[in-house]
Amino acid sequence: MCYPLALTSMRSISLFFNRFMYFIILLVGVFIPAYSNEHPLELTNEYSVELLTEDEGFVSSEIYSIIQDNQDLLWFGTAENGVMRYDSRKITLFEFDSMNSNGLSHNDAGNLMLDRNGRIWIGTWGGGASLYEPKTGNFQHFINDPLRVDSISSNRIQSLFHDQEGTIWLGSYDHGLNRYLGNNNFEHIEKDDKVESGLSHNRIWDIEDNDKQSLWIATSFGLNLYDKNNKTFSHFFPDPDNPTPTGANEIRSILKTSKNKLYVGTQKGPFTFDKQSGLFTPLKTLDDQYLGQVNSMIEDQEGYLWFVSSKGLFRQSNSGPRIEQFVLDNNNGLRIIFEDSSRTIWVTSETHGIYKIVPHRKFKSINSSALTAPNDITVDANGDLLIVSSSSQLFKWQISSQKLEILSAPIFSNENGYGVNRLLEKPIIFLDDNNILWIAQDDGLAKFNLITKQIDLLKYPKSDPSYNEFRELRALNTDKYGNLWIGTYKNGVYRYDPLTKSFNHLDDSFGLSHPEVLEIFKDNAQNIWVGTGDGVNLWDESNKQFISFKSEHNNKDSLLGTIVQDIHQSKDGEIWIATQKGLNLYLPKTNSFKHFSRKNGLPTSLIRAIEDDNSGHLWLTTNKGISKLNPISGKVTNFDSYNGLLGLNYYANSLVKGGNETLFTSSQRGIEFFNTSAIEANNSEFNIILTGFNKMGHSVKLEKPYSYVTDIELSYIDYFFSFEFSVLDFISPSKNLYAYKLEGYDDNWIDIGNRNVASFTNLDGGSYKFLVKATNSSGKWGEKILSINLYVSPPPWKTWWAYSLYALLTLLVVFIFIYFRTRFQQTEIARQKQFVLALEEQVEEKTASLNAKASDLIAANKQLEVLTYQDGLTGLYNRRYFDKQLTTEINRHYRQQQSLSLILCDIDHFKLFNDLYGHQQGDNCLKRVAECIGTNVARMTDANCRYGGEEFAIILPNTSVEHSTLVAERLCFAIENMKILHEKSKTSNFVTLTIGVVTIPPKQKTSVDAIILSADKALYMGKKNGRNKVVRAD
Repeated sequence: MCYPLALTSMRSISLFFNRFMYFIILLVGVFIPAYSNEHPLELTNEYSVELLTEDEGFVSSEIYSIIQDNQDLLWFGTAENGVMRYDSRKITLFEFDSMNSNGLSHNDAGNLMLDRNGRIWIGTWGGGASLYEPKTGNFQHFINDPLRVDSISSNRIQSLFHDQEGTIWLGSYDHGLNRYLGNNNFEHIEKDDKVESGLSHNRIWDIEDNDKQSLWIATSFGLNLYDKNNKTFSHFFPDPDNPTPTGANEIRSILKTSKNKLYVGTQKGPFTFDKQSGLFTPLKTLDDQYLGQVNSMIEDQEGYLWFVSSKGLFRQSNSGPRIEQFVLDNNNGLRIIFEDSSRTIWVTSETHGIYKIVPHRKFKSINSSALTAPNDITVDANGDLLIVSSSSQLFKWQISSQKLEILSAPIFSNENGYGVNRLLEKPIIFLDDNNILWIAQDDGLAKFNLITKQIDLLKYPKSDPSYNEFRELRALNTDKYGNLWIGTYKNGVYRYDPLTKSFNHLDDSFGLSHPEVLEIFKDNAQNIWVGTGDGVNLWDESNKQFISFKSEHNNKDSLLGTIVQDIHQSKDGEIWIATQKGLNLYLPKTNSFKHFSRKNGLPTSLIRAIEDDNSGHLWLTTNKGISKLNPISGKVTNFDSYNGLLGLNYYANSLVKGGNETLFTSSQRGIEFFNTSAIEANNSEFNIILTGFNKMGHSVKLEKPYSYVTDIELSYIDYFFSFEFSVLDFISPSKNLYAYKLEGYDDNWIDIGNRNVASFTNLDGGSYKFLVKATNSSGKWGEKILSINLYVSPPPWKTWWAYSLYALLTLLVVFIFIYFRTRFQQTEIARQKQFVLALEEQVEEKTASLNAKASDLIAANKQLEVLTYQDGLTGLYNRRYFDKQLTTEINRHYRQQQSLSLILCDIDHFKLFNDLYGHQQGDNCLKRVAECIGTNVARMTDANCRYGGEEFAIILPNTSVEHSTLVAERLCFAIENMKILHEKSKTSNFVTLTIGVVTIPPKQKTSVDAIILSADKALYMGKKNGRNKVVRAD
């Protein structure tokens, strides 16, 4: 680029001044080391990054363009593997096939463009251009024909563009520009050395609108402005002194921003271009470095400019000149950048895969090499973070300035008589009410005065016989008397008196439930709680004893879990205890606990730490991310790496609340933080499309591409088929949940979790509607529905015309029968008229008698059948019917290859119920339970039976593991919810059921005895494990 002399001088002065300031800052950093010179990587903290490779189905990473079609599917143009289409679950590959004239024209199909009509243009490197119509799935080809002057000028198409006036432009590798005229006709515009106002070079890298009358053309030799009316070109060169198509003059891409500002990407980096002056200005990083060869540029929806260059990925704010690098694991070989409709950014690497970069990360980290893990954290009175590193060095992180201040040198150092092995031990930090910071690591103990910065080392007396057991320190706190409580990993609690400087050992002789102490907590009433490897302990100061709360197998209201990870008191005064099996809320009135676990929506049972925010929500760190719990509603929101977490696992008791509603965590990765008020769930909605359809286990090609299919017709012989679908939420596909229903067959939504396939068998002929709904990655159900009309033709013998024929034949037979019968009767009447008249009265009497006897016999047979198979008390089927029907269903299970489920259930403590309320009330109880079973298990194919006494059996033909479990759990809940009072029950205040379930999968052989025995074993395990629950045998 050429600059005026004055401008060049000013630039030199500015450069000298910048370097001088850098030198001054370096000197300040050397002589004033109170603050760490490391700052958070801002860009890294704003985004989460995931690398997609061939493991996710991407057959190629050599990608030269990305587009998103009108249905929100992503398309990737590759160098050698055709075109890949991504639906968030799988890749569909479009490749050249010499046997298919409607396919892609060449596999080197790197250049893609979506026109305003929703069609996809593909520029290939050897096969001309292809036009794909998404609604039909057909390709149209544009190939260079040397015998036609109006064919496309080259079979190597480098760029494609749809201008404001609706014209399609195609730039070639070596034969200039093509204007599409329709009907496979093109106008050629090529370089002519004799025409000064012609195209400057025949290689066209990019095309962009200037206005309706002109286009910007990026060529290998300069930027061209094409006047459509005059058909002339104006030329602009970033390096006018260079007469060759190299360096800055090779312009590879053009970007016109929302503010109508023009950027060009060249071999020498990006430039801004001033249309008025015709001047180019290079863009550099903050340290005055060039970005290298620019391969791709975009402006995202927030106004940030992104550059992919030979040196990596860079971002510039659209409101200022600041350019900073976005550091990826692999910064070389980056090629293309693209932003989809959900603001997710895609960056391709030729050698490593595709980076998916999701913006708005709320979870950030303190990046400093001084903070070597493991660290421990607490907060001071101002809400700033206090940190002790693995080297026992103290730091303060100031929230307002985002600066890391060094408070001390390493405390437990060699100079102070401590060994280096302690670096493997996690340090512990605690701030008391007197601005004294207590620090412990292994056998080291010290106190640090935050005001005076004085450090005092405390030594356990070597004269004590248990001196060697005072090590592996895990927890610190102070009681209301100012004594320091110290928890050890293997030897209980020590209490240090600062006045007498003496230690007192508290072990199992004081009632401590376990020597492994992981947490010491002081509540608002100044009570000391000690979390151990086997329960939590409350110190009784008056009796000098611990009161233990442990997990008890026979007490469902006891502590859930044994190993205590954290103890926390929320701002409403509630005591919460985290263990390896869930979260516990202490109920002081009954000395019991309310439990929260995976059943409540938590992602795991292992809860590491607890903290509450200003809104009363509880925040939990786990081994599978971070969760937010609303204690009132019970709603749980889970956050993992797709929400921007830097990792999933955290240290126990390492979650603290600082100022500005900021929570800090500590883990093996270091220290991370987030603002609780800024975390919002993703409320975006995404399209749901059909991505596959199978009949009899084989994929079927339909008349349209799957995503545009609205109607499907099936024959009666297609008795097994399945739909495959996907919600186009690319942020976190593994977190999308699905539900479907088939209207006309079952009007209830069926939740299938993250599975995206629904299968059906043996549908009757008729019309149905298949519907699918899905959640986004935050778990919110969307209102967009996939709807497919399904028509199943009945077999020929069940069609309307077949039934009409059956009726006609039946009427004909009846007519013939009546006709001949009438003729015969008329003959008989004519010959025996007198005899008939004489005996008419007698015949009528005999006929009436016989009809009465026949009616009595039929009624008696029906009554006998009812008595044979019906239980007289409950009205359900009896044991005889159960034995017969189970044999029948096992045989059907073999023939039809269907799942068969059996439920055995027993009323809990029914004998105690009879003893207390009497047999009449017991009979009423049996009737109500039977009525509830009939209400909740109501399919015509199901058999609800009284198995004997208070036991019931339910046969569920063609019922899977998931559905039989759902039926059993629904029944278990419904029985207890009838609220039949049972004061003698050891399980509940009301009558409950214990249920055993077994499901025999298709093709697996079984017998009556075997399936009953399996269900009975499951029933026995349910009784053994506390009753009022569903237990599966399989």
